[in-house]
Amino acid sequence: MNANYMEPLKASPPVTISAISLLGIPLNEWVFILTIIYTVLQITIFLRDKVVKPWLYRRANKQKGKQQK
Repeated sequence: MNANYMEPLKASPPVTISAISLLGIPLNEWVFILTIIYTVLQITIFLRDKVVKPWLYRRANKQKGKQQK
C-alpha cells in the first residue's frame, strides 16, 4: 500500500472521535451524562436491595404473625 494512503487512515480514528456529536452535544459531555445516569442507577439498586427489600420482608413477616394469632 502506498504511504500516501496510510497517513489519513492512521489519523481517521482520532478525527472521527473528536468530530462525533449527537444533538449538538460533544462526546465528552455524553460520557459525563451517561456516568451520572449509571451512578444514579447504582445508588437506586443499592437502596432497593439494602433498605427497601428488607423493610418489606420485615413488614410481611409482622403481618403474618398478626394473622396467626
